[in-house]
Amino acid sequence: MPSRTLDIGVVTDEVARTLAEALEIGTAWGLERFELREGAEGRFPFFTPPEIRLVEEALRRSHRITAVSPGLFKGSVEEQKQREHEIDNVLPRAIDLAGHFDCRVLISFGFAKYDGEPAANRVQVLHAFERVAEAAAGAGMIVALENEPDFWIDRPDASVALLDELGHPALRINWDPANLHRGGMRPTYEGFEVLRPYLANLHVKDFTPHDAVVPWRPLGQGTTPWGDILAWIVEETNLEHVTLETHCEPLLEQTQESLGWLRAALETMRAAPR
Repeated sequence: MPSRTLDIGVVTDEVARTLAEALEIGTAWGLERFELREGAEGRFPFFTPPEIRLVEEALRRSHRITAVSPGLFKGSVEEQKQREHEIDNVLPRAIDLAGHFDCRVLISFGFAKYDGEPAANRVQVLHAFERVAEAAAGAGMIVALENEPDFWIDRPDASVALLDELGHPALRINWDPANLHRGGMRPTYEGFEVLRPYLANLHVKDFTPHDAVVPWRPLGQGTTPWGDILAWIVEETNLEHVTLETHCEPLLEQTQESLGWLRAALETMRAAPR
């Protein structure tokens, strides 16, 4: 096993609901990598001027913004007005502010998908992805599409088939194994192999299918096979970091617990004999 380890980042609003608290607490925990999502008045890029200054100050302290997540394409591709608003208005603002923060990864979703959806919708999905990728590439960024159950970007085979068809170098995958697990597919090495060429970012949270009321758990308390997944990432990818996205309350305590588990797991892997 390689002796290298992975750095750890966190989604800011999974630490605290205000950006100031999230950056302060994350820094106190020894974290320097942050993914930006929610602000006081809206999701990225609709941050207030004070929030923008907070991020600028963090960057001057050698922190890094690993990704931004404006929440694009959570609805159906048939929602034309929303789709065009996101591409024509939200996306340019997100690209501009991400560039200001020296961030090169923009996370997007992949359009909700329903059974029996007409074939023409797939064409619309491909067209939207291509437009977003071209806009991001023009600014030196990549778009990392996050898998969600019952979305066009969901299970590895179908997701990669879409990306292969597009063939755009700016389109990658933000892999969330626990989302895959929630959709009824336990992450496997075979699935990881399929998406590995497109892997740009990894979200880390834990899931158990045995509790419909509290399905998300601190790392190590669910059944998503994180020991295996982390080994695949360390041994077979060039990712420099992974990103905590706790998803369970109370956020502060659960994220801190997950961080401790993740650090211990990565240290055990790093120290293991090669």
